[in-house]
Amino acid sequence: MAQGFVRDGAHVVGIARSAGELASLATETNSDRLQTDIVDLADDEAVWAWSKRVLARHGRVDVLVNNAAILELEPFHAMTMGDFDRTMTVNLRGAVLCTRAFIGAMREAGRGSIINVGSAASFKGFPEETHYCAAKFALEGFSEALAIEARTYNVAVNRLTPGYLIKPTSLTLEQAAATAREVRGRWQDPERMIDAFTYLALQCGSGVTGYRFDAFALAERVRAGGWERQYRPEDLAQVV
Repeated sequence: MAQGFVRDGAHVVGIARSAGELASLATETNSDRLQTDIVDLADDEAVWAWSKRVLARHGRVDVLVNNAAILELEPFHAMTMGDFDRTMTVNLRGAVLCTRAFIGAMREAGRGSIINVGSAASFKGFPEETHYCAAKFALEGFSEALAIEARTYNVAVNRLTPGYLIKPTSLTLEQAAATAREVRGRWQDPERMIDAFTYLALQCGSGVTGYRFDAFALAERVRAGGWERQYRPEDLAQVV
C-alpha cells in the first residue's frame, strides 16, 4: 500500500512497532515521499504525539489506512482475557484511536478518506479466532456507523477485505520467510490490491462511502473500467 501510494505521487507516513519492518519498507520504496515512525497503537500517548508530528509537518492528512492487526490462533477455552484484550486493543481500538487522531483535521479540511482493512473474519466465524473475529466484526460496525456521520463533512469511510490469501498481517517478513514453502505458495501478491486502495483513497463523502469491497476484485474492476466510475460491491460480482 505504501509503495503504491508513493508511486502514485502521495506523501506517505507509515508506522509499525518493528524497526526492521520499517527499514525494509524504506529500502524497498526508496523515496523521500515516504516517512516512517515507530509507534505502538496500544500506547495512546504515543499515537497522539505521532499524529501531532504528522499534522505539524504536512498540515493535513487526506487518507488514513487502518490495517494493523494481530492474530494469535487459540481455541476459546485456552484464550485468556489478556489475549482477548491485546487483540481488541490493536485490531479495533487502534483503528478507532487513529481515526480519532486524524478525523478532526479531515473535518476541518472538508474532505478525506478512511480505509479500514478487514478480513473474511469480518463477516464469517473461524475456529480458534474468536477474539480476532470479535474485533473484525466490531470494526465493521464502527465503519458503517462512522460512514453515516462522516458523510456530512465529506469524509468517506470504506472497508477493504483481501479476496485471496496474503501474508498474515501479524507475521513479520522474517517470520513469513520461515513459514513452510507450501503455505507461502498459497499467498497472493498483495500488489494486486494496490489500485483498490488508491481508488478508495481518492473518494470523499460525496463519492463512494460506507461499503466493504473485495480488494482484489475492486482493483481488477478499476483497471478494467477506469477511475471515474463510482463502483459498488455489486459491480464486482462478475469479476474473477
